[in-house]
Amino acid sequence: MRMRLPFSLVWLIAFTSLAYPCAAQIATAWPEADQLFRSDPRWLGGDGAFSVDLGNGRVLWLFGDSFVASEPGRRRSESHMPRNTLAIQTGYDPSRASMKFYWRTRRGQPESFFREQGENWLWPMHGVKLGDHLLLFYNIISPDKTPKSLGFRGVGWTAFLVSNLAQDPLHWVIRRIHTPINPWNIMVGVVALLERDYVYVFGFDEPRHDAYLLRLSVGTASGGNLSAFEWWCGSERGWVAQKEISTKPAPVFTVGSTEFSVHLDHVKHRYVEVQSVGFGGSDISVRWSDQLAGPWSQLVKIYRPPESDAPDAFVYAGKAHVELVGADFIVTYVANAADERLAKDMSIYFPRFVRINLHE
Repeated sequence: MRMRLPFSLVWLIAFTSLAYPCAAQIATAWPEADQLFRSDPRWLGGDGAFSVDLGNGRVLWLFGDSFVASEPGRRRSESHMPRNTLAIQTGYDPSRASMKFYWRTRRGQPESFFREQGENWLWPMHGVKLGDHLLLFYNIISPDKTPKSLGFRGVGWTAFLVSNLAQDPLHWVIRRIHTPINPWNIMVGVVALLERDYVYVFGFDEPRHDAYLLRLSVGTASGGNLSAFEWWCGSERGWVAQKEISTKPAPVFTVGSTEFSVHLDHVKHRYVEVQSVGFGGSDISVRWSDQLAGPWSQLVKIYRPPESDAPDAFVYAGKAHVELVGADFIVTYVANAADERLAKDMSIYFPRFVRINLHE
């Protein structure tokens, strides 16, 4: 008996065959891997969920607002909410790996791993391992009480250079490094890629969320000098140092996000961008390009999180984690909710895994 594919899947396969000629694009939830984020009785959920491969089977996870209980057995409503936490995963298969979570402690109470700066706090972006060092990017967030705001706004970005990576994160040597201010309100560091002699970094602007591309030599980045960033300014001008730019650089794609990922598909030798699309109920979508600077394809939906169909849905933070194994690539997203439900509903606010298979 031959099964008939739903029309939407037939359309998707036909559309994406331009990039993946033999693709049968399948996206499936991975509940066995979801348990990784529930393995600590004190860490009760968080968003963000950027990941960085540290090598030797170790993966760094970077989380934003996180529920952390002062002791096991406490509920979310009794917990603290550090603005950022992190974790080290051991093993590249999340359904078999272990995870250890980290935050700071002050007077016996959980605090952010990267502490607040006055009224401002830090939410994670991406990072990249550079030999014996780790370069991490964070958004600087400020309260916003203006009408119709979400209660916060991005006011800049910062970066940290970490050494002695083999040690427990609580014993890392961490240096905050100078980050050059750009006049275009572009937050730099949502994606960081190491390719040959360069670190390539994506940024997004506010409030449009168009995506921009920068690069820096590996040696310069490893030394913590970000002032030498070059910006992609379109095919006519190419790479230009920031001090030589008088107008806003050209975006490499539009309709981006404050959280997304870019990785190289080694089978098709094309770059794949993954993000959530939509506010409230969102879809995991992809686009692709032969080059980081584009041109990039239009976005194509590959997965509808079931939480997106719930009343008052709030689903976001879609991104891929290319270092993980178990499919062609692995995606996570986060479902959130209003405060009262969030404090009680333990089925949400833990990152969820999705397996994506693009190739036959």
